[in-house]
Amino acid sequence: MGGLRFAVLGPLRGWRDGGELALGSPQQRSLLLALLLRANHPVSTGQLVDDLWGEEPPAKPSAVIRTYVHRLRRVLGPEAPSTLSGGYLLAVDAGALDTHRFEELVGEAKALRAAGEHARAAAVLRSVLALWQGEPMAALPGPYAERQRGEWAERRVTVLESCLEAEVEAGPSGEVVAELTAVTAEHPLRERFCELLMLALYRTGRQAEALGAYRATDRRLREQLGVSAGPGLRELQRRILAADAALLAPAPPRPAATTGATGATGTGTASAAAPRPPYRAPVRPTQVPADLADFTGREAQSEALRAVLLAPRTVPVAVVAGLGGVGKTALAVHVAHGLAADFPDGQLYLDLHGADGRPTRPEEVLGVFLRSLGVPADGLASGLAERSAQFRSLLSERRVLVVLDNARDAEQIRPLLPGRPGCAVLVTSRARLGSLPNAQVVELTAFAPREALGLLGQVIGEQRLRAEQDTAAELVRLCGHLPLAVRILAARLACRPGWAMERLLDKLSGNLRRLDVLRAGDLAVEPAFRFGYDQLTPEQARAFRLLALPEVPDLSPGAVAAVLGLPEHEAEELAESLVDCSMLETAPPDRYRYHDLLRSFAQRLAPEAEAKAEADGQVRGEEDGRADARVRGEEDRPAAVLTRLVARQHAETLAALGLSAARAALPEAGAGAGPRAVAPPGGVDYQGVGALVGQYAGLAEPPRLDLAAELLLGCSLLCETGQATRPLGHAAKVLLQAAVRAGDRTAEVRARLVLGRLLTEVGSEPAALAELFRTRDLCTAHGLPGPLLALAHAALGALFVQVGRPGDALGGFTAAISVWERLGDQRSVAAELLNLAGAFTELGRYDAAVRVVDQSLLICHRLADYELQALALDSLGTIAHDRGEFEQALRHHRNALSLLRPDDRRRTGRTLLRLTESLRAVGRGEEAVAAAGRAVEVLTLDGDRRGRGLALAALGDALAERGTAPDEALARRSEAYDILASIGSPEANRLRALIGPGGPVVRPRRQWPSWLPA
Repeated sequence: MGGLRFAVLGPLRGWRDGGELALGSPQQRSLLLALLLRANHPVSTGQLVDDLWGEEPPAKPSAVIRTYVHRLRRVLGPEAPSTLSGGYLLAVDAGALDTHRFEELVGEAKALRAAGEHARAAAVLRSVLALWQGEPMAALPGPYAERQRGEWAERRVTVLESCLEAEVEAGPSGEVVAELTAVTAEHPLRERFCELLMLALYRTGRQAEALGAYRATDRRLREQLGVSAGPGLRELQRRILAADAALLAPAPPRPAATTGATGATGTGTASAAAPRPPYRAPVRPTQVPADLADFTGREAQSEALRAVLLAPRTVPVAVVAGLGGVGKTALAVHVAHGLAADFPDGQLYLDLHGADGRPTRPEEVLGVFLRSLGVPADGLASGLAERSAQFRSLLSERRVLVVLDNARDAEQIRPLLPGRPGCAVLVTSRARLGSLPNAQVVELTAFAPREALGLLGQVIGEQRLRAEQDTAAELVRLCGHLPLAVRILAARLACRPGWAMERLLDKLSGNLRRLDVLRAGDLAVEPAFRFGYDQLTPEQARAFRLLALPEVPDLSPGAVAAVLGLPEHEAEELAESLVDCSMLETAPPDRYRYHDLLRSFAQRLAPEAEAKAEADGQVRGEEDGRADARVRGEEDRPAAVLTRLVARQHAETLAALGLSAARAALPEAGAGAGPRAVAPPGGVDYQGVGALVGQYAGLAEPPRLDLAAELLLGCSLLCETGQATRPLGHAAKVLLQAAVRAGDRTAEVRARLVLGRLLTEVGSEPAALAELFRTRDLCTAHGLPGPLLALAHAALGALFVQVGRPGDALGGFTAAISVWERLGDQRSVAAELLNLAGAFTELGRYDAAVRVVDQSLLICHRLADYELQALALDSLGTIAHDRGEFEQALRHHRNALSLLRPDDRRRTGRTLLRLTESLRAVGRGEEAVAAAGRAVEVLTLDGDRRGRGLALAALGDALAERGTAPDEALARRSEAYDILASIGSPEANRLRALIGPGGPVVRPRRQWPSWLPA
């Protein structure tokens, strides 16, 4: 926890790099206090419950504690505090807590007083007292905080007493007498303060006042407690009355301690109990296994580990963390061999068996290491603490690298750490172990594709790899680029040189069979995952299985909560605990995902878990128990899990759409179809929604097909990127089949409407026309909700404009506008007015087009909608261009670009295309080429395939007009032709004529995209 500092001797406060931290509510701060005062030691959840609430805990205390821990991690860092089995641990650096400083200074003062240096001791104790900044742990609730407040208040008084003692011994001053007078009044029943006051007064020549202080204290004790002054006070009074000269001089320094025992004559021999001298190893241990001859990749991680392990002035601990099979041991061994010269006194190595359920005890590890360093069996210390101290002593003044492979947790590692700089520790573990002192964690993920192919080529030979390069790339992709899986695959191919890689490709294609194929001799992927799964708690194991059910790229914390059927803070805590043990991965921003093979393993566990749940219910034999198991079993079935997730995504999409648009797309949403949610901060997850709806619609009997259809349509209405067309198109195709099969006309209309809109976007006009005509006819024939008919009319209008039939588009846009006006959806009215203006422009009815745009702009200004204002200005630019008013067109297009969001790539790209046309019309060739080039970049990033084709065509035209790069112009037009001809765009014919003889072959139109309905 580098950079963090805490103070509890006063109000609980924390700082990071000098800036103060907001530590949360009083209850949350009490939890932090309980962990801070037990820093670097595990604290069970039960103990924390007792600390915070005593005999009156809340209904779900463990959940509340998890919430507090989660919030603290947001402030302190992901590993602070870390989760252990059944509890938590907060790692705090030495000196980062004021109580640590307290102990250090008190020890220093004690040593100074023992040496007779009372003045220096007093100065140190004054520094201790300065640590207090008011009442310790002020205003913190709970029994533990109350106890600690009392204890530390008493410790302060004890330190004050010691400080005043040292100052009196050093020779009291008037200031000391004044302070003792005040302190005695504040603590009237504490006799030691009165003794010090009497002694200070006597030593400053105020004998009468010293005796008066005695009489006042004796009287007070008799009145309040009914007892007389104690023997210490009475003896001091007697000595003052006797004018004992010894009271005037400070105590002489104590003699220094001698080594060994001395007899009565003053000479002595060494004690028989003196520790034996450290052993010296007869050999230099070199226990690290052999490095792999075909070790591949990991350059950045290797360099990071070397930098950590060679850090000066500390005992560095480098932790290689990651899921099973990711190559942690191979990397650690490789790095250790590379550092052999830096650790001349040897390398110790042991497999700690942390992942296979039988972890090696630390004392056993120490026994092995000590014997390796030359300690005979009868010389081994007996207990763990003694053996650990013996190990640290033996490594003192040496440079040894300790490699601890396959560690279970930090508790297993702590006793094995050397104590002085010069040595270093390299640990591999599935857990992150960030709570270890001086630890730096290097997270190991799967290979990059290049590294995976490199390992495959090392084993099977580069020539064979090059001969089937594409197949090999697909093979390692199906292995998830996991090093163990790639090595198994390579081993199978190396043993069968006559096999074509295609043979294994067929075997690996089945998702659930993939793990069966990835076995070779004693190497297998599934056991590596099984070891990790077997260490999970029942709650973690359930979460691990269920989160793998949705076949989506990743999950947000809210989606995790929906899948698990838990409150979000509990679900996120469970997900984080799986991340901590490398059974789940995190992905920015704030997402969770599986490695592909780990997901396959989790999905294979579902039948096994169902059978176990049924067996548990039968063994339990009680009616309530069977009912609970039955309910949980139903909740965990795939259909129920996916329904919860669809409902969550439905609610988020509703929030992102806004009320009026949502009423049109999701008219049943207001009836409480799903949980309340806010719009996701990063926008709608098109990939995830497409994958989820496709999977859900593919179930035999999806319980809420209506929700899935509403979700997909809502998501398509938010579609602002060509990246969304493929996943949403595939989902719409599966949804359409399910809706027809179920006879759900409303879901069918929504699916066809999504397909029609997407097919229009990608330029598959005939297919889009068929879907939208069918959508309109179904709405009319079955009396479906008016907004769906309005969306169908608007989509048909946009398609008619695109295919050059603007007259047919007028009716569709007008019908859509009337529905939106009836619904009171002013934004949709403004948008359709702009579409209507576009149709008028295509017909040459420019005055009508301007009037309609002006109506739209009035609404845009009233709504303060800059996005629609940009579209309106772009429409005015198009009208001006078609009228021949090119300079005015340029102004409108540039003003439109200034209002568009930088991430609104589709509208930006299309506006740039129209700007390019106007620049060409006024002869600004260089600017036209620049604008067209930017349009190509923007629309390529957007994933808009048709838009990219049109932009390339515009760039080719601008280059040809400029006349300085005819070859480049031809290349851009040819590239545009390839794209537009493949989707049947009419623009392809114009390009073919421009390219002329010797250009690209005439390409037959193919069925594109792949999700085109049959």
